[in-house]
Amino acid sequence: MIEDIGRVVKIAGDKAFVEVERGSACAQCGLQEVEELTAGGKPVFEAINMANAKPGDKVKVQVQSVTYMKASFFIYGLPVLLMLIGAMLGVYVAGEFNKSSDIMSVLFGFGGLAVGILIIYLFRKRGTRREYLPVIVEVMGEDGTP
Repeated sequence: MIEDIGRVVKIAGDKAFVEVERGSACAQCGLQEVEELTAGGKPVFEAINMANAKPGDKVKVQVQSVTYMKASFFIYGLPVLLMLIGAMLGVYVAGEFNKSSDIMSVLFGFGGLAVGILIIYLFRKRGTRREYLPVIVEVMGEDGTP
């Protein structure tokens, strides 16, 4: 489980927008698209507000490890997998049309990579499903105590 400390900057229904330090685990995980940048340039992301935090509260945020792994595979693994499939398809097509297998493999491989990136782009909003959102588990005091 990945945990981090952040500050709530905005509330929207049962969700909160949490600002974390750029060097923190949540800021680097890549699970969430950065929704907006504050004046200080800190990443702000959406989280489920289970602790009923209010704007300005210092909060502890958690992301399940399984969720992190699923999102990581989708973001990184899918394009690479489609690139490899495209490269193998390029070798097959080159043999059928008596073309250079190297050139066809590279072209089809890049095509597969582009398709993978396009799929991620088109389905990026699915990452806002509740199972993929970080969860605010507790409101912390200013000194970092619950």
